[in-house]
Amino acid sequence: MIIKGLNRKKQPIEVTIKEDKIVNVKHLEDYNGLNTYILPGFIDTHAHGGYGHDFTDANEESTRQYLKEITQEGTTATAHTSITTTKDNLIESCKVAKKVIQNPSNDGAKIIGIHIEGNYLSVAKKGAHKAELLEPLTISEVDKLIDASGDNIVKISYAIENSDFETTQYLWKKGIIPSVAHSIATDKQVQDHIEYGLKSVTHTFNAMTGLTHRNPGVATSALLEDELYTEIISDGYHVDPRMIKLLYKNKPKDKMLLITDAVPPKGLSDGPHPLGELTAYKKGDIITLEDGTLAGSISDFIGNFKKFIKYTGCSLEEASIMSSTNQAKLHNLDKNGYIRKGYYADIVILDKDLNVQKTIVNGKIVYEKK
Repeated sequence: MIIKGLNRKKQPIEVTIKEDKIVNVKHLEDYNGLNTYILPGFIDTHAHGGYGHDFTDANEESTRQYLKEITQEGTTATAHTSITTTKDNLIESCKVAKKVIQNPSNDGAKIIGIHIEGNYLSVAKKGAHKAELLEPLTISEVDKLIDASGDNIVKISYAIENSDFETTQYLWKKGIIPSVAHSIATDKQVQDHIEYGLKSVTHTFNAMTGLTHRNPGVATSALLEDELYTEIISDGYHVDPRMIKLLYKNKPKDKMLLITDAVPPKGLSDGPHPLGELTAYKKGDIITLEDGTLAGSISDFIGNFKKFIKYTGCSLEEASIMSSTNQAKLHNLDKNGYIRKGYYADIVILDKDLNVQKTIVNGKIVYEKK
């Protein structure tokens, strides 16, 4: 397969694909009327589900269908993400995800691993998670998850103030990214956990202590600690556009991750929908619990990608780096995140208005706009 278009620097290129890899990237002399962008496929490292499919369904067929659906967003890989549920269901869901990871389909996005967000959060910042099921993260709990998943846990989001330093260190030693989430931790507590391997901030600004001038919290750490990767939901509802721009202007560009935090009702009709152990209500572009608490996102990746550019004024190249390259770097995906010879042919092709035209996974077209 040979495709031509503009790379993320808006330079004309010709990409040759053989089987699942890029075998050559040729820079062209002129544009020759090229009007599409060829970018590394989006890697959504925080997504609970969508189009009626949920990690906690613990259903292999549902998971595979979900992986097909998200390719329309330009997503070529994802970290399948849990939400708070019963312990038995969490373990069973990890087992099902393991089956899909070990026996991947060839007609949808890849699963790079399992992201645990839920069950180990702060009750005070629970958001759309059931308080009765929340508990501290311990080394024993980590081992149970590793065992159930077949060692496919890639990130755990947790309230660090409820866990000890040894647990954070254990995650890092096991190759699992420790990420602070739904937390009332202080800036000092975050700094202390960084010394033991804390590497990430889950959906920055949401469900965390903030930027108060006498009691700085997790959000302050996200802005000041350059070693921390920061997720951001750029749908314009979870975080005010001005705060999105604040993060962009103050954070190294190689440490920001665009995510969806999408939940199963994404792509479905308005009305009530199950969400883990709770019920959420979708209306237009927003989904909330009955009391108005935001309950994840129903935005798609390409929508967040376009909004991030609009809110920050960043370049296409920067947005692409934050949508694929940084994710690949954080998760040690050696052959993803760039359009380069020898890399996997995981590619999204966008038109000049940044609408998804084609999505390619392992050299195969898995979505094409009709």
